[in-house]
Amino acid sequence: MSAIAGLIHLDSSAVDRDTLHRMQMLLTPYGRDAQHSWHQQNAGLSRTLLRTTPEDSLDQQPLWRGSDKLAVVFDGRIDNREELCEKLGIEPAQAVQLADSELVYRACLQWDSDAPKHLLGDFAVACWQPQRQRLWLARDPMGVRPLFWYKRDNLFAFATMPKALFAIPGLTKAICEEQLHDYLCLLPMTGPSSFFQDVYRVEPGHTLVLDEGEVSVQRYHRFDPNRKIHFDTDEEYVEALREHLNRAIACRLRAVGPIATHLSSGKDSTTVTACAAQLLNQRQQPLIAYTAVPRENFNGPVPTGRHADEGPAARSVAERFDNVKHVLISTDGTSPLDNLHETTEMLDRAPLNACNVAWAAAIRKDAASRGVKALLCGDRGNVSISYDGMPYLPYLLRTGSWRTLRQVYKSMKRHYPTMTWRQMVKFAAAPLIPRSVWQAFEKYRDRAWELNNHSAISPTFSSNVNTRKRARDLDVDLTYQPPADGRKYRIDILNLNDTGEYNAAANIDGVEYRDPTGDVRLMEFCLAVPETQYLGDGQPQWLLKRLMNGILPDEILHAKTRGLQSADWYEQTERALPELRLELERLKAHGSAGDYLDLEELEKTLDEWPDSGWASPDVERRYRYKLLRGLSVGTFIRYADESNE
Repeated sequence: MSAIAGLIHLDSSAVDRDTLHRMQMLLTPYGRDAQHSWHQQNAGLSRTLLRTTPEDSLDQQPLWRGSDKLAVVFDGRIDNREELCEKLGIEPAQAVQLADSELVYRACLQWDSDAPKHLLGDFAVACWQPQRQRLWLARDPMGVRPLFWYKRDNLFAFATMPKALFAIPGLTKAICEEQLHDYLCLLPMTGPSSFFQDVYRVEPGHTLVLDEGEVSVQRYHRFDPNRKIHFDTDEEYVEALREHLNRAIACRLRAVGPIATHLSSGKDSTTVTACAAQLLNQRQQPLIAYTAVPRENFNGPVPTGRHADEGPAARSVAERFDNVKHVLISTDGTSPLDNLHETTEMLDRAPLNACNVAWAAAIRKDAASRGVKALLCGDRGNVSISYDGMPYLPYLLRTGSWRTLRQVYKSMKRHYPTMTWRQMVKFAAAPLIPRSVWQAFEKYRDRAWELNNHSAISPTFSSNVNTRKRARDLDVDLTYQPPADGRKYRIDILNLNDTGEYNAAANIDGVEYRDPTGDVRLMEFCLAVPETQYLGDGQPQWLLKRLMNGILPDEILHAKTRGLQSADWYEQTERALPELRLELERLKAHGSAGDYLDLEELEKTLDEWPDSGWASPDVERRYRYKLLRGLSVGTFIRYADESNE
């Protein structure tokens, strides 16, 4: 993995090498192993490298060959090396001597700005063509690697993280109020805006072209909502999923040092861990599996349907594989405020869930101490391998397939004996009700969406932006009506999800997050599989349950409750109440925090800290999300107002 940056002077003046050097220095923590730059006339490129694959030892970026009149910087990992080499006419004996960046350079030579269409993996790339005075940038379809840009009359710049752009004289960290509003209201990121006023992001699956000083953007990858796969037998779907999943995991095992994985009690991480263990066992290699657990002997209340300690269920998986070393990580003694400013600076944004910062960092640091470079996870599994198929029910109702709906009900009742036919019809009908009627019904049931239940946004700020209109413009349903079209719903989630900064920040600890459940080929397969394979035999997630039957224990495949990450969060937070009050005082004294946050409500929330009721969803929303997320955003506001380096 690398962090990349570049400067282009649009007035043909010599590139500012001091600024380029400052940009490189700010990105060095993200690429500790090597730092190099290239400059010629009005352009300069920089790369800082974290070596995570064997081929990274061959990396010689920035890549420039005068005969080709092409300069390239690349951040990422290419997962289709063999296929790409075939297309480029590179022999296997030669390929083993080439870094991923070299393959990308040759792809840029071959296909110019169409090169990203031929790449699979996690990547961001920049290609400068000095003779044409043309630059193009691109990010992978899943947005795993971030890339930001800035333009003014005589200058264009790009960088992996916004902080590098703030090395440019005259560019400040002025906040983009619209994006901050959306973040506080849990609205998805749309368009190229970032959290900073004049800094923009290259969106996932997009290519940006700078030509003759003008910027244009094209989308090179879309998930096809109409693509469908049909096999003759149910078993063929299972075997096809096995093939796609194993391929997605196998190509992410190309790493320096041992492989590690997140292992919770959920189906996604347990599936990734089990399959990775099987593949590594064939190579006689170990796997380190990390599970975050609450403090020892914690037995505090948790919301209905959740369980606090994921350790026992995770252990039941790890014990099935001789090559898995299971490591429990507890962050007892920490609080959600610990290292919050440091994390915000790493991310150039506010952490969404402050409660998860400590255990995620503890896992990365322990993994790095063991020489781990690649840390597997299953973050996108909900929209790929463990999708539940429930939108099949409204499809049956909409198409008048009452007999089939009745058969599905009978099958589901075998697994859920208390389910009634009336409940079944409700499940099927809820997604089909007009949104206005649904919203009125939710209000009648006293379940209407109220922003101040979970958000610390200032009412004035919300009113000025007009949150409800903003949500309508983004076609976001604030009442979370169940989806009627499962394929469209999942594609929408993928299109609106950008975790690039989180992945880059992990590199500071020397590790790389790799998510097989977000593999583009696997995702396209899962989206094309019929709903009947996901909701079958009366079971949601039927496809994954069949795949992992006999591999994962029943307590995982048929769990009645879900794990709650950082279940002891309220104990940790209570110990830090003096620090929380001090942080709130800092925000009250800050010039602009009150423009965005309801500081009076946050103070009232702190003053009314409860002695009990932590299993209540209302209490959890108020304190875990409203209070802690509000303080997290406050930390970002203070960070953004700091003067540039």
